[in-house]
Amino acid sequence: MIVARTKEGHVKKTLAVATLLAVVASAAGVAAANVSTGSKLRNCKFQLRIGDVLPFTGGLAAYGGNLDRAVKLAVDMQNASLKRLKLNKKMSVRLVASEDGQTQASASVEAATKLVKADKVNVVIGEMASSATIAMAQSVTIPNRVVDISPTSSAPQLTDIADNGYLWRVYPSDYLQGKVLAQAAVDAFGKGKTVNVGARNDAFGTALEQLFVEQYTKLGGKIGKDIKWNVDQTNYDSEAGQLVSGNPDGFVIIDFPETFQKFVPSLVRSGKWKASETLMTEALRNADELKKIGAPADGLRGTAATSEGAPARAVFDALWKAKVTGAKPYTGFEGTAFDAANLAFLAAVKACSASSPKLKNQLIAVSGPPGTKVTYQQMDKAIKLLLSGKDVNYEGAWGPIDWDVAGDPGSAVYEIWRYSGGSIATEKTITFGP
Repeated sequence: MIVARTKEGHVKKTLAVATLLAVVASAAGVAAANVSTGSKLRNCKFQLRIGDVLPFTGGLAAYGGNLDRAVKLAVDMQNASLKRLKLNKKMSVRLVASEDGQTQASASVEAATKLVKADKVNVVIGEMASSATIAMAQSVTIPNRVVDISPTSSAPQLTDIADNGYLWRVYPSDYLQGKVLAQAAVDAFGKGKTVNVGARNDAFGTALEQLFVEQYTKLGGKIGKDIKWNVDQTNYDSEAGQLVSGNPDGFVIIDFPETFQKFVPSLVRSGKWKASETLMTEALRNADELKKIGAPADGLRGTAATSEGAPARAVFDALWKAKVTGAKPYTGFEGTAFDAANLAFLAAVKACSASSPKLKNQLIAVSGPPGTKVTYQQMDKAIKLLLSGKDVNYEGAWGPIDWDVAGDPGSAVYEIWRYSGGSIATEKTITFGP
C-alpha cells in the first residue's frame, strides 16, 4: 500500500496495480482493431496539440533528446492508429514543437510560454528537473489552464501545488525514494553508522536530502556533515573538503551528471573519498555519463525508480530498438515521456475533445481501473472502446501509472544499482504496492 499526500495535505491510501508481463504482442493495435464494441462510435473532431519542454542542454542533457524521441514515437503511433480506423480526417495529434528547458527554471518558463501563448498547445510534456517543472507550472501552465505532464520530476512539492488538476507526473515522488535511500544506506554501511550527505541546491536536491536525513535518523543512523552546493559553481574544492571531513562511514550524494562530473575531481583531490562508499540517485544511473568520469566512478551505488517489470516495458524496449536510430544510448527513462503522450491522447479521445480543461478530467480514468487493460500495442482497441463510451486502463512502458487525485502515480518500483567495469547492474528491487 502506498501512502501519498493529496493537494489538501491529507494522507490517502492508493491501491496500485503491479503486473509483470512476459508476452510480446503483435504489431501495434492491428489485431485489436477488429474488436467489436457493440456500440455506435461517438463522432469526435479535434487536433491534440502537444509541445514538450525537455533538457537538451544543462544538467540532464544526457536524457532530454531521447525523451523527445519517445514523445515523437508515441504521436506517430497514435496517428497511425487513427488512420487504420479511418478516423484521421476527424482526429489527429501533432507535436507542435520541442523546446529546450535547459534543466533550469527560467528557460523552461520561457519555453512553456512560447508553447502556450504562440503555439496554442493543449498539453505540455516536461520538464525533467523538478525545479524547472514547478516554475513552469506555477508561472505558465496552471494559470493558463494547460495540462502539464512531467515525465520524471520527483520532488514531493509537486504533490501539494494547488494546480486545479493541470499538473501530473509519471515518475514517483521522492517521498518514497527517501525511504529506499535510507534503507540502502543502512544495508550498505551498517546500522547506526555515520553518513555525510551532500546535495545540489535545488528543489530536487534539497527535498530528497531532507527526506533521506529524516528517514535515516529514524532507522538509527547518524548524520555527520550535511552540505549543499550551487549548480553553477566553477570549483567545488571547499564543498568537497567539507563533505569528506569527520571520517564518516559512507556518503550520500544527490546530484545531476553535469555537476557531479565537475565535483568528482575535487573529491579525488581530497584523498578521503571512495566511490564504493557512496550512494547516489537516479540521475547518475547512466553508464555513459559515469564513463566520462573514469576510474573514480567505479563502485558507485545508488537508488532509482525503475520500469523493470512494467506491463509494456519489454515490448517498448524492442520497439525503441526497431524504430529509433541516431539517438543517445537507451536509458530506460524514455518510457516516462512515451506514456505521458499516450495518456494525454487517450484522455482527449475519452473527452471527445483536445480542450485541456476537458481532457484533464479524464486522465485518472484512462490511467487505471476499472477499464479494460490496454498497452500502446492495443491503441486501436483503446480508441474504439473510448469512442463507444467504455473505459480503458492504460498499462504503460514505464508502469501501470494509476494516477491519484494529486496527479501522482499509484505504484512504484525502485532498484539498488551498482556501477562497475563500465556497466550498471541491478542488485535489488523494492516494490511499493498493495
